[in-house]
Amino acid sequence: MRLNLARLITSTSTASASALRCLVLADLAGEAKILENCLKKVSSPERIVSDLQKLERYPEWTSEEVPCLMRCLASEKGWFDIVKNKWQGKRLTDDMGADVYNYCRFELMRKSRDGCSFAYRGLRCLKQAELHAGTSLSTLLHCARTLNATNVELLQYNQLKTEEPIPCLFQCFADAMGFYDTTGDWRLLNWQQAFGPSRMENQTQEQPLDYSECRRSDKERKEATSKCSWMYEEYKCWERLNGNDFGEESRETS
Repeated sequence: MRLNLARLITSTSTASASALRCLVLADLAGEAKILENCLKKVSSPERIVSDLQKLERYPEWTSEEVPCLMRCLASEKGWFDIVKNKWQGKRLTDDMGADVYNYCRFELMRKSRDGCSFAYRGLRCLKQAELHAGTSLSTLLHCARTLNATNVELLQYNQLKTEEPIPCLFQCFADAMGFYDTTGDWRLLNWQQAFGPSRMENQTQEQPLDYSECRRSDKERKEATSKCSWMYEEYKCWERLNGNDFGEESRETS
């Protein structure tokens, strides 16, 4: 639907046994040789055992515990240009698919002077995308088929129209993805997992985006023409808070 759902729509040698195990556990999508080469560059004989132990815990990392290892891995795969401090979008798309790249594209464009941190965040997002992007896309397409929607109608979500181009498409998607609990409150983590990082996220900000204003009051929901209607309004608010306000409504009020 504007940029979030639109991103889904347009996607239509002698490495040690421990190193090999770490590679699989970390799900780094790289070969053992690449991992071995990068450990030689960023580690040392004195630290190698400790670094391998840290790498085994990769899924639990909240920050990079082996400095600059992820940047090296991404560079060796041809995904990250260290000199330009830039992700290689075409290579990522070719290797991982458009749905995975689009899921993370805002994160991959969110440059940082610290290239190691930039690459680490990007790889973490790509790992998450492998888990969630495919589910989001298949769910959206299932809803579209259920509602007999055409590709032309789907692409109209790029415009963030006042009226939902395909009535109840977002409700179908939201229900399937578990965006709301039984009381009608948002399950924010489900929204974030389904859509990926937003344009407006700032890795240095202390406070996350506040979406509370997007939830319509119980009175507003009851007075809406339908459940599909108020859910679509809440979705558009999500998009606006994420900086995606270049649709029909924005043009009308500009």
